[in-house]
Amino acid sequence: MTRRIVRTGIQLGALLTIILFLVFLLDNRYSVLPASIHNALPAHHPGLVITDITIKTCSSLNPLSSCRLDPELWHRVEKDLYLSSGWVSSAWVHMKRKREEELQPGDKVVLDVKISRLDPAVGEKEQAGEKWEARPAGVWLKRGGKRHVSDKKGTVTAVDVLFGADAVEPRSGWQLLDTPLLLDAGSEIPQARLSVRRGKPSDVNRKKEKEKWQPRVRKDGKFKIMQVSDLHLSTGTGVCRDPMGVKVGTKCEADTRTLEFVGKMLDEEQPDLVVCSGDQVNGDTAPDGESVSLHLSTYTFTTCA
Repeated sequence: MTRRIVRTGIQLGALLTIILFLVFLLDNRYSVLPASIHNALPAHHPGLVITDITIKTCSSLNPLSSCRLDPELWHRVEKDLYLSSGWVSSAWVHMKRKREEELQPGDKVVLDVKISRLDPAVGEKEQAGEKWEARPAGVWLKRGGKRHVSDKKGTVTAVDVLFGADAVEPRSGWQLLDTPLLLDAGSEIPQARLSVRRGKPSDVNRKKEKEKWQPRVRKDGKFKIMQVSDLHLSTGTGVCRDPMGVKVGTKCEADTRTLEFVGKMLDEEQPDLVVCSGDQVNGDTAPDGESVSLHLSTYTFTTCA
């Protein structure tokens, strides 16, 4: 009896696994799952386009102030723009998004994003059906409602937030906006900057990048490995502690010096593989580890933690 129960359980488990696998394949090709499930997926889901972006600011002094817009309509990027360092305020990027096949004739999609105190449309030739719209924190959106406008390669399909004047964006298809968000944060808080992905992520490009950085033994039979450890990078440029060769009172940016040294070693050693063995992010001074990891990845071609 026990053996029969075990055998039945294994058979049911195998059947369930096969069904889930088939549903996953069908959903990737034909989108068979309901939209309510996709709304809970990550912001970088390849089948989504952004239809609106805004900044929501709230205050801890106001019990009626909410830091989250209607979750049925808006997806929040889970990064406080003040990095939890505001005295009483916090601010969050929210976006509306839809699957391309769910767009209605009257829907608009975000074609471009700029940060400015002035209307970007000044001196710019306006195209029919496309105009700049103001949002909080100096955000300007160009949205268009033309049919099939989401097919444009420049259409915004994902939004992220990175921090620091030295922030970089090495991810393929992504663009870091030059101007930071116009917030009332103090100079001690690393500036928040929007990063947007345009167009659909290409499986072909990802495959080529993976093949490009696949480790291979050299023709001479050698394979050089470099270990990178204990960089203790901060969000932003960081502050030097007990620096050598720096005059007292002189501004010293720790991360800038560290990454310049890493870059120099990479140029000199030309390793085939870089192993990041830990403690790359300094917890106390790195409230946004992603910004730090992406910065390091520009040197090592990998994301370290």
